[in-house]
Amino acid sequence: MENFDQKLLALLDVVIDNYINKGEPVGSKFLHSLEDAEYAPSTLRKYLNMLEKWGMVYQPYNSSGRVPTVQGLTTYIGNYLVAQEEEKEVEVIKVRSGLKELVESIGSLADGVVVGFLRNDEYYYLGINNLLRDDLQDEYQTTKNIIRFIEEKRIVKFIDNKIVKKNQIYYSFIEDQNIVISCLYAKITIEDYDCILSIIGPTRVNYKQNVAIFKKILQSLDT
Repeated sequence: MENFDQKLLALLDVVIDNYINKGEPVGSKFLHSLEDAEYAPSTLRKYLNMLEKWGMVYQPYNSSGRVPTVQGLTTYIGNYLVAQEEEKEVEVIKVRSGLKELVESIGSLADGVVVGFLRNDEYYYLGINNLLRDDLQDEYQTTKNIIRFIEEKRIVKFIDNKIVKKNQIYYSFIEDQNIVISCLYAKITIEDYDCILSIIGPTRVNYKQNVAIFKKILQSLDT
């Protein structure tokens, strides 16, 4: 029954699209004349009758085609919005995957913790390299606070409140719980979605190395 209902809803979509374009009632013969018509005229008449019973369309006069009702238009718009959201979710999943791969590749090179996220998205990705290297063991509390700063997504909130232009490198120093956190970040675009890349660490990081990494990434994405 579900597949059958989907066929009717797909037909409703075709009826309303053509009604909007033509401004005239849409009948079974016209629907059958369309290049992508899937059903015989008798089947189309049957389905149109069912749509009419559902209250989606009506006949303004006997033997005329159908015109969408308010209920039909509401269903049409609702289905379109759902389809758009589903399409967007597929795109976002693809972008998340690309961003995750990029973050992981930078994580093996950067001096600090690489954090990547899509703006207005619930996910973020980490690439951890040498934040816990031996010569930073005396800064254990600093390291612990930096990790908490990331896990609580405060870094995401901090950058989201900034005006960030595409393909420019920014540096900020964030005071948090009596420590100073260094933050390098830039906005990039993946599949037309705005993403943020950042390298988070203590004040003792290799700034020149991290900036060089970002420059190479921005250049490669801009080509």
